[in-house]
Amino acid sequence: MLDRLFLKYLSKKGKIAYWVGQIILDVLWALYVFKLAKYTFDDGGDTVLIIGMLVILIVWGGLCYILWKKPNESEDSSRS
Repeated sequence: MLDRLFLKYLSKKGKIAYWVGQIILDVLWALYVFKLAKYTFDDGGDTVLIIGMLVILIVWGGLCYILWKKPNESEDSSRS
């Protein structure tokens, strides 16, 4: 649901960067939670994983929005 919100305002390059970064960061977070921190699903690892993924989604989406915002049509027409 948040993905649609971010993707609506991103350029084509931003959409690609968003998805690639999202997948890479989620995989790295899962590896950290289950390999380095030694959580399991029985001792609350699923909650830590989900909360971390939501934080990654919001932070990475905001960063992508700042870097790859789709230009407005009104700004483009005023430059011409």
